Amino acid sequence: MKLLALMSNRDDSVVTEVRNVLKDCTVYLLKSLAELEELYGNIPLNLFIIDADSYKLSSLHEFLVKLDDGMVVMIADEKPDKFTLDSLPRSIYDYVLSASIMTELPAVVERAIEKQRLQSEVRLLEQSRNDIQTGDVPVQTRSPEEDNASRVDPFQGVGYRREKIVLNFARMLSVNFDMNKLFDYFMDSVMEIARVSKMSIMLRDKKGFCVKTHIGLDPYIADKLLLDKDSPLVNSLRKTGRIMHKPVTFTDITSINIKKEMDLLQCAISFPMMHKGKLIGLFNINSKITEEPVYKDEIEIIYVLCNYLAAAVKDIDLYHEIWYQKEFTGNLLSSMNSGMIAIDSNEKITVFNQKASEILNLDSSETVGSDLRELPSPLGDILYETMVTGKLYQRHEAAVSPSKICLGINSYRLLDDQKKPIGAGIIFSDLSDSRKIEEQRRMADKLKAVNDLVAKIAHEVRNPLTSIQTYTQLLNEKFKDDELKNFYVSAVSQSISQLNNLIDKLVTFSGSKDYNFITEDINDVLSQAEEFILKNIPGTHKFLKQLTEKSLHIKADRKYFIKAIYYLVLSIVDRTVEGTYITMSTSEVTGEVPSVLITITFSGETALEQGREKLLKPFLDVDHLGSELNVPISHKIIEGHGGRLDMKSEGIINTFMISLPTINRISDTASIKGRYISE
Repeated sequence: MKLLALMSNRDDSVVTEVRNVLKDCTVYLLKSLAELEELYGNIPLNLFIIDADSYKLSSLHEFLVKLDDGMVVMIADEKPDKFTLDSLPRSIYDYVLSASIMTELPAVVERAIEKQRLQSEVRLLEQSRNDIQTGDVPVQTRSPEEDNASRVDPFQGVGYRREKIVLNFARMLSVNFDMNKLFDYFMDSVMEIARVSKMSIMLRDKKGFCVKTHIGLDPYIADKLLLDKDSPLVNSLRKTGRIMHKPVTFTDITSINIKKEMDLLQCAISFPMMHKGKLIGLFNINSKITEEPVYKDEIEIIYVLCNYLAAAVKDIDLYHEIWYQKEFTGNLLSSMNSGMIAIDSNEKITVFNQKASEILNLDSSETVGSDLRELPSPLGDILYETMVTGKLYQRHEAAVSPSKICLGINSYRLLDDQKKPIGAGIIFSDLSDSRKIEEQRRMADKLKAVNDLVAKIAHEVRNPLTSIQTYTQLLNEKFKDDELKNFYVSAVSQSISQLNNLIDKLVTFSGSKDYNFITEDINDVLSQAEEFILKNIPGTHKFLKQLTEKSLHIKADRKYFIKAIYYLVLSIVDRTVEGTYITMSTSEVTGEVPSVLITITFSGETALEQGREKLLKPFLDVDHLGSELNVPISHKIIEGHGGRLDMKSEGIINTFMISLPTINRISDTASIKGRYISE
């Protein structure tokens, strides 16, 4: 696969078009000259594509003049003038207009890469000829008969064979990281140098040195051959870095062991494959098929080729490692159940996985490389804030525009080795399904609560009905007994009254009320409340009122507000002993919002403040619907009137305090604001 570097900093479709039209190539997107130089120093790139409208060529001049001729293709929005073209560095092969990327770029890239390949072959040929002319490559002295044979048959001449060797070697360097082709071209080159009967290439792995490819060996034996990392032959090649001939005379045990290993490998000469001072492999050859000796110049050429082969093998290993990491990362991102987005320091989107594409309904290929502001709000803001300020979002919930999808978001900051921010990322998931499940769970809880409530209501209603039924039957049987008849009639009346009161409380408490607000004098309302209370509370308790002389007006629904006062008094009756005095009084409160304060005071052993939560506990937690609904109903009615219910205790004196906004009688307007019971 061809390796290309694309240097562009634009937000338009240039990057996408280049990648789409060069699908057969690996295109690295770079943003800065530093990234370009680093990549060029580590990976053998075939070609550079530079967006001339993103960077001034003058700023890249020093780098461009270092490159070989024709290594760069320019992308420009407009055709450069003749002066600009003449002044371009020789490394620039050609240019393509932005509007013609899809149609012209593939052909230009193909021609540029082909030119690079041909230039490489020419350089190698020239170098080979210079070596022969200057005598840099020593040639073993041959007999006159051998030289004459060389001159008579030009196809067997050294010069011709050298050219074929260089051609094969050039092909070997252009295999585009295919290890098998690399080995094939290398062996073809060796075969042109010395037509040996057997050869093998061994590379190092975790177990030791094993055969990767071979010619002339038994496949079964070759697959089983393995040299330990500390074997005599390997140690000798590692320490000396020189060619090893099979020992003929033996001076020590090491020589004997080396001969045994070379006999096992069926080779007469073993070449070290060195890379940066380390032994990464062995190349082994046997004698020629013509039984001629392998000459010195042939051995030296093979030795040089082995070093080039070692470098190529390491490059291919590095390439495959990077490629596998890229594929692994891509597969990992594509298989994630959560969306993932990452940006770099230039605020460009670098990662946008498949799940993010599905959740946000955006094309991943078009989104990668674009500005983060292309992301729906508030994702871009979260990424930018995390990168710049370091603020991390954990389990943050946000509604993403425009579809208002609810997402759960976690953000993280990307740092370099010096702990400087180089980007940010977010991982998010669609909460819609979990919200639906939660809603279904709440509905199930509500259904269970309703079932419990119905059971409570049935229990509260059943007792009075049973009494009514029993006493009615007995009334018919004992009709002649006036005293008993009066008792039964009284019991039935009480049961009916209990049912009426319970139903009234349930109706009052359930749902929202549309109160019929009119302007009322607070003294008139409370006076009528006093009459209602005295009629309905037991005679065991005393009720008194102390009203302010000043007329204060409120907006109220008289019927429901009287019920609120009555139920508070009823709750006091339920929790106090006989003879308790209950006092209701009023006073004016001046301030930003004028109001009237209604207090209902009584003495009791239990402090109201301590039992606040119990008095106002949720409806579904009420155990006795008859008595425990009194304070919650009053609280609801008072809040509906824009008022506030509070409680305080001083010793054994307890007070309910009702605060209501007053109105100006002349303007007949009220400042009613929703309030809540104070903490």
